[in-house]
Amino acid sequence: MPRLEYFFDYVSPFSYLADTQLPAVVERTGTEIVYRPFFLGGVFQASKNSPPVTVPNKGKYLFADITRWTNRYGVEINPNPYFPVNTLHAMRAAVAALGDKRFRDFHRAMFRGVWVEGKNLADEAVLRAAIDAAGLDGAAILARAKEAEVKDTLRRNSDEAVERGAFGAPTFFIGDEMFWGNDRLDFVEEALRNSPS
Repeated sequence: MPRLEYFFDYVSPFSYLADTQLPAVVERTGTEIVYRPFFLGGVFQASKNSPPVTVPNKGKYLFADITRWTNRYGVEINPNPYFPVNTLHAMRAAVAALGDKRFRDFHRAMFRGVWVEGKNLADEAVLRAAIDAAGLDGAAILARAKEAEVKDTLRRNSDEAVERGAFGAPTFFIGDEMFWGNDRLDFVEEALRNSPS
């Protein structure tokens, strides 16, 4: 079975877009996805990259480009009044939720919270309610998210991604081969088809 490492942050619109397409890629290729939550703010800083919204022309282009992709994919997206949402707690919660059999429900709820429902997941009460609504125990997940082990795992994921060449989200690895962006999913799928099982 091919293996796809998927580094993401819920604040990234392009991670959200990629995530809407990954189930079909998995179905077509029989791939195992290894979810690797990371903190995009830290990745930007360590890789000396800048968030697109901090570059005026890039920021203007960003929203036009997102609209093109949502139209192509036929998915919903709405402007988030809190963007850019500080997702540090949400990403720690993702690490804490990874072992739960309902992780994918959690994962989908976080992306929808930011990119469809316009939630401020930096607010712990809002985050906990979103986790509860996804069918997990929000209080327990957030308590675990404050543990040193979880914080260290998120930091290690972020550091490892940068060491392997990442500079933004989503970043995918098939073995040592890196792919960045939702617009590289065709290349990802091709590589998965050619990957030894």
